[in-house]
Amino acid sequence: MMPSRRLPGRRRAGASGEEGYVLLTSVVLLSLMLMLAMALMSTVDVQTGESRKQRVRETAFNLAEAGLNAQIFSLARDWPGAGAALTPYPTCSAGVLLSRCPSTAQITQLIPTADTTGASWQTIVRDNGSSATANFYSDALVTAQPAYDANNDGQLWVRSTATAQGKSRTVVALVRAEQEEEDIPHSALLTGRLDISNMGNKILIDGSAGGGSATAVVRCVPALLEATPCLGHQVGLGPIGGTVAALLSFLGQQLSPNVVTTGYAGGPAMTPEARARLKATAIADGTYYTGCPSTLTGHVVYIEAGNCSYTGNSTYNSAADPGMVLMASGTLYLGGTTTYNGVLYHANTANSTGAVMQLQGNTSVIGGVLVDGNATTVVGSSKLNVELSLGAFRAVRSYGSAGVIQNTWREIRP
Repeated sequence: MMPSRRLPGRRRAGASGEEGYVLLTSVVLLSLMLMLAMALMSTVDVQTGESRKQRVRETAFNLAEAGLNAQIFSLARDWPGAGAALTPYPTCSAGVLLSRCPSTAQITQLIPTADTTGASWQTIVRDNGSSATANFYSDALVTAQPAYDANNDGQLWVRSTATAQGKSRTVVALVRAEQEEEDIPHSALLTGRLDISNMGNKILIDGSAGGGSATAVVRCVPALLEATPCLGHQVGLGPIGGTVAALLSFLGQQLSPNVVTTGYAGGPAMTPEARARLKATAIADGTYYTGCPSTLTGHVVYIEAGNCSYTGNSTYNSAADPGMVLMASGTLYLGGTTTYNGVLYHANTANSTGAVMQLQGNTSVIGGVLVDGNATTVVGSSKLNVELSLGAFRAVRSYGSAGVIQNTWREIRP
């Protein structure tokens, strides 16, 4: 019997067929992997693009918010009150280089990202004047309002827009000016010298609201036969005895309570910085005058100089809403039946030693009188001329910081 043989050709054919299946399978798997990879790359690319868009939107939002904060900081330094009709706030942007505007450096320095390259921004300030815009923001209504606090309520809308890499965001907020109480002596009368032109038995200066503190404070010291009165009357002349004790006893019928301080060395009633703040407040409110104004009504009336006289039957301010007159130099005379609710303050920058403040006739000051330096205040006629009101001193305020009113900050969608 012949031995069996394997047919080499048939074996090679079987091996070749198996190799074909493996190749085909590999090609299919590779194609599927490529398709999956391409789909994954597409998904990653879309997500990367969306992430970039979100990042750019966040950058634009941060820029808009930074612009809003920078503009509020500017308002805190220079509040545009009712007196700013001729000097309203400008529309601010990168190309506007004014002290009332933020700078691009201020806005971008806290946002360290390349997305700020080429970014633009804009801020505007508008009054909340109409009832429709008092607490509700509308672009169409608010942007038509004046660019200052025209209604003098201490509130303004601020709108800030920023664009980064083609994406824009806008935020708005209603901002309130915060007022700070100024620190000044609370006394019915503080002056260099006091001259009382009435020798009658009637109360002319009432400091009883001070709870026993000094009714009259003078920087001088009374002396026998002095040339001009230091504390109301000259010692040793007329009905006044030849001693300071006699003078103090006589004043018991004109001062209530009869508590005085002489030789006061406390310096000016107000620091130069405080006067500057009140001057800026008067400028913002439109009550700053280089000469004598027609009225003394106002939160702060600042008078640079002049010999100002007010008589007749006029009432300035009210007990519920007192004010302040701050006079830098010159003289102030109140006569007739004038009533002033607030604090009269003479800074005496000219260092006068004469009478710079005179309250005559039936004048009534309900608040207090402060005079710096060695100048004289003259009071005394037929009625109470000065009545201490502590509320009037607490009402002496200047514009300080500015801040966002709660629940008014919002983003305006395009």
